[in-house]
Amino acid sequence: MIVVKVEDAPQMDNPHGVDVRKLIDMENVQIFHVTLKPGERLRRHTIPVDAFLYVLRGRCIVEVGEERAEVKKGNIVYLPKEVPHEVSGSGSLPASFLVVKVV
Repeated sequence: MIVVKVEDAPQMDNPHGVDVRKLIDMENVQIFHVTLKPGERLRRHTIPVDAFLYVLRGRCIVEVGEERAEVKKGNIVYLPKEVPHEVSGSGSLPASFLVVKVV
């Protein structure tokens, strides 16, 4: 059994300057916990693998390719590999979400 406490996982350096913590790093999957304070965002970028974003708290604006949607707690978004995407917090409270990368 693997148990990871988000608060015990170290913050990772990242080009977005936001709170990102790697929770799981295995051969076929990586799981990250991301917290965005109001006004913070993951700038438009691509990744070489498929991923899923699952909102744990708050609201986010997610852009995938040319599509844009506001998502909230309990929503999941598919992020296809090599398709540019961006995530920004919306509202006055922090948002947190998991990013699950299928390696």
